[in-house]
Amino acid sequence: MIEATRELLAVLEPLPYRKRLHHVAAWAKTAPERAAVCADLRAGGQYERHLALIAAMSSRDLAAIDEFAGDPVPTLRAVALDAALRTGTLAGRIADLTAVDRRRLYRRVRRLRRPDLADRLIRDVLTYHGPREAAAVLPACGADTVRELLPTLEHLVNMAALARRHPTPVHERFRERLAAAEPARRTWIWYEAAQPILDGDPEVALDLLERYGPEDSLPSARHAYARLALIDPERVTALLSAPGRRAWLLRTPLRPSLLRRLAVLPDERLAPFARLIRDRSLPDLLAALPPARRGAVYDAALADVDTGKRVPVVREMEVLPAAIRIREARRILALPVIRDDEAQALTWSSFLDFPAASAALESAIRAGDAGVRARGYALLVAAALRTRDPRTVAEVTARLRWLRNEHDPVRTAALTALVGAARLLTPAAVDDLSKITTDAIEARDASPAGIGALGRLAIGVLHHHFDEPELVEWAVATIERTSTVWSVPSLHRLDLLRRGQEVMVFARLRPFVAAASARGSHRPLFALTAALGDRAHHLQDLQDMLRTAIADTREAVGYWLDDRRTRGERVAEVLAVDPETARLPIVWQTVCANRTDLLDTVLDAMEPHRVPAGVPHPERWLPRQQRRFVDLMERVVDAAGVPSRERAEALRAAARVPEAGRELVRRHLDSPDVVLAEAALGALIWTDRPDLALPDLLAHAGGERARVALYAAARAVGHIPPSRLPGLLNTVLTGPAKVTSRKEAVRLLGRYGPPGAMGTLLEAYRLDGQHRDVRAAIVSTARQNLDVEESWTILDAAAGGSREEYEAVLGAVPARVPVEHRPRYAALVVAACHVPDREIRRAAYRELPRWAPWSGDLTGMLVDRITDLDEVLDGDEAARLMAHAGTGWLDTALDRLAALDTAEGGLARLRAPDVADGGLGRLRAPDVADGGLGRLRAPDVADGGLGRLRAPDVADGGLGRLRAPDVAGGVLGRLGAGDVAGGVPGRPVVRDAAGSGVVPSRADRPARRRIELIVRAAARRGSGVGRAELIPEIRRLAGRPGYLRLALASLVELGRLDNLDEIADRCAGRPVVTVDVAQRVGARVRQLPELIDAEVLAPLIRGLTARGDLPGGLIALSLARIGATFGWGWPWRDLLLALRAHPDPEVSDSAYEIDMG
Repeated sequence: MIEATRELLAVLEPLPYRKRLHHVAAWAKTAPERAAVCADLRAGGQYERHLALIAAMSSRDLAAIDEFAGDPVPTLRAVALDAALRTGTLAGRIADLTAVDRRRLYRRVRRLRRPDLADRLIRDVLTYHGPREAAAVLPACGADTVRELLPTLEHLVNMAALARRHPTPVHERFRERLAAAEPARRTWIWYEAAQPILDGDPEVALDLLERYGPEDSLPSARHAYARLALIDPERVTALLSAPGRRAWLLRTPLRPSLLRRLAVLPDERLAPFARLIRDRSLPDLLAALPPARRGAVYDAALADVDTGKRVPVVREMEVLPAAIRIREARRILALPVIRDDEAQALTWSSFLDFPAASAALESAIRAGDAGVRARGYALLVAAALRTRDPRTVAEVTARLRWLRNEHDPVRTAALTALVGAARLLTPAAVDDLSKITTDAIEARDASPAGIGALGRLAIGVLHHHFDEPELVEWAVATIERTSTVWSVPSLHRLDLLRRGQEVMVFARLRPFVAAASARGSHRPLFALTAALGDRAHHLQDLQDMLRTAIADTREAVGYWLDDRRTRGERVAEVLAVDPETARLPIVWQTVCANRTDLLDTVLDAMEPHRVPAGVPHPERWLPRQQRRFVDLMERVVDAAGVPSRERAEALRAAARVPEAGRELVRRHLDSPDVVLAEAALGALIWTDRPDLALPDLLAHAGGERARVALYAAARAVGHIPPSRLPGLLNTVLTGPAKVTSRKEAVRLLGRYGPPGAMGTLLEAYRLDGQHRDVRAAIVSTARQNLDVEESWTILDAAAGGSREEYEAVLGAVPARVPVEHRPRYAALVVAACHVPDREIRRAAYRELPRWAPWSGDLTGMLVDRITDLDEVLDGDEAARLMAHAGTGWLDTALDRLAALDTAEGGLARLRAPDVADGGLGRLRAPDVADGGLGRLRAPDVADGGLGRLRAPDVADGGLGRLRAPDVAGGVLGRLGAGDVAGGVPGRPVVRDAAGSGVVPSRADRPARRRIELIVRAAARRGSGVGRAELIPEIRRLAGRPGYLRLALASLVELGRLDNLDEIADRCAGRPVVTVDVAQRVGARVRQLPELIDAEVLAPLIRGLTARGDLPGGLIALSLARIGATFGWGWPWRDLLLALRAHPDPEVSDSAYEIDMG
């Protein structure tokens, strides 16, 4: 080592860490011997090399920086790579950088905001590390690169983060996807797009919502609609008020920020919207309006409701103008249900004008029950606050002098209510406030709740009346008095005071705090400091008191060191007063990270066998300090009388220290103490060279410590270049390691390995005797690396593998699969629907709806699945399958589906009905026995015939496309025939093993039960499966004996009250069915809030009533019951009176049972 190097190190020795770096940076810019000294330093240890790197960065020595970018120590390499990125010398290194280095590099490039660097970097990342990592770089790229790569990476990128940087390309891409998608698919796209779109350009967002928004709701980012309403409240109101979204609007609370933006609309435009939200968000809308407009909007919102019996929520009354509030209160108090309930009467009396409210509450204030008095005082104060009149508030404040002789619960209730009066108090109330304060403090039963209410009132007064000397004096005095009632003051958020008021408060409280500190009680000082928060940093006298207190109690240290700006300087004083304070986390962390010049003092004072909690930044220490700390920890590790747990903690603490700590850990890898040996294994990854730990960890993959070793290996892998991983992990994959170890090796190689890693995994997959769980793990890894052909080889092979492998295949989610690979992957899922394993088939069918958009025409499969009585099927699964059967799958021609002929054991032929184009001919059902899908034979027709459609062999891995039969039609035809073939109604039937006879079964008419399940499921999901296509089949079902009630229930669910005459006709002569249908109609109308309107329902009710028969009358009555929602105002009362005059006595009697009172 040359003399100049020794001189530099000697100068740096006594300096703290940051000053040491600053000195080296300044020296490197001017020192003539820099090159020689830096060469000398690069030949030293980590400490010296770090100094050389700082000098190279300061002097922009690009060659030296490039050399350090390959340093084996991760901390040095990270600093050098960051510098290389900024200087543009990183090219060529990305291919074999470790995963940890790459993640750090991606974060850095996003922060730099250098699109030119990111555009160059992302190409290499895509080539060497795939789309998952490229997605992390994409937000940092330029707009053109984002447009080019977004379709490829959109399933991986954080769209919200990308949209913040590049809103235009993101919006363009979502516009393309929404425009190309089917309406049902758009909901899923909006699930991804809501935040990126709504947080972007409001005009673009509004346009996309209007063109492609979901019909029955709005995307869920509710916070964003306030932004949109700021630009165009009219369009936002139209979006919210769309008829199809009314049910969503009824159950969705709207944010006050949104309602404030909508409040700028004129009353005539706001009134219809107010009617829609009156049952949930009306109070918030009224609160957003100026008081002068609230009455008109409130009345307009209730214009179609008879308010005679309506009782609004209290929140609604609070925001009404005084005149409307008083009017409503008088109306409510006149209601018998309120008038006869004393507690309710008191509550609503407080909303009257103040003289009337005061008179009504007088009896409560003078009641013998303390609980009633407490409630009376709270309501009296609330009534005064509603006047917003300072004179009225002063009057009530004077009346609170009566609290002197009250019990504490009564006094606390009144004072808590008075906290809200801070804004309305005037200097004239100071005497009364002083009297109330004195009485409350001097009361023998005073409670923290009551005293705390006074403190909050005082703080509120300081906020609102800082320019009123009398009120300010009372408030500061009250804070002082309430703070000295107990040994620990009851203070609140003094940091919320106006700027400068904390000085007044501290000046008043200082004598009390100082006196307590003089007695040795520092609790008041700490309470005041905590209440002041950051403002305590600027009160020098308070800081001096804390400085004095550190000699008495260590709790003062945390408060005195709370200010980060002075912490480094003050920590030296703390240690000078009491070296034992080094045990405090805040002191220890400050010394380790910044004041490394004090570390020698701390280590000298460290107690034997004491292990500090955490060792932050030991790489910043001097080498001798590192060795000294490791020596101290080694004494603990080697101490015979110390428990194993403490020895393990010492070993973990030492592990983080460069070089010396790593050597100590390695010496204990084979310790006979199991706790110590496992601690050493786990600590290897926290040393300065975690890359050296992986061979040691993998050596334990087949032993008893595999669980510890493989857990640690997952972190070590991130510090190893990808090119080395196959060689290291292949020994575990192909060796005698435990199954769990091999599975972890698979995951690590797939996640961190080079592009060719899937070839290594393919070889491991093909090994004879490879465990099925390991193969399943390889399959899971393959589905996450679909850009490599070896992954598809593994996935195709899994189709003939174990159940675990199939489950791994079915674990994929379309949103995480690249768009270009989704059709190919969907074929795997479709193929899994035909495997012999029933559980796998069921799992595949559960996943199939997700993959339906990329699976071609699935109708034939779905018909077979739904009509297979040997398969368990629930309503939810049936609804999902039918919803994804595709468009056009429910037409008349699909009556060609073969009927299920259980009696003969075969598949009958069903002649399809003639249609306008000449008929579609006959359909020969697929041969079940051979496992294929069979042939569809179409007859010649006038236009030349349909030819033959050949379904591909399932074993080939695909299903191709079938001419889509009508799923519902085929299901009902096939199952209906099967039910008829069952013979005697109610007798269970089932095919025998040969398929040619009937044997007893425990199932009662299974075909019928399946029809019931499917029809109910289809009705429940009617909008998804195509309402117009399903209704004709339900009508045909209604004509079958025994299915009328089921069919009518489905027609009610599928209808939008537009088929009630037809339903009534079908109910003729079936009174029991009629009652059931009427009840269902009543329930259905409540599911369609957009139709709950007199203009819509009144004509329906009149038409049904005019029929004069029982079905029409009962259905009309079920609709008329909605009138209760409107308070039986016009026209609801007239409609019910007409039903009471109905010619059918059953209808009229039922109408008379409805109470309109």
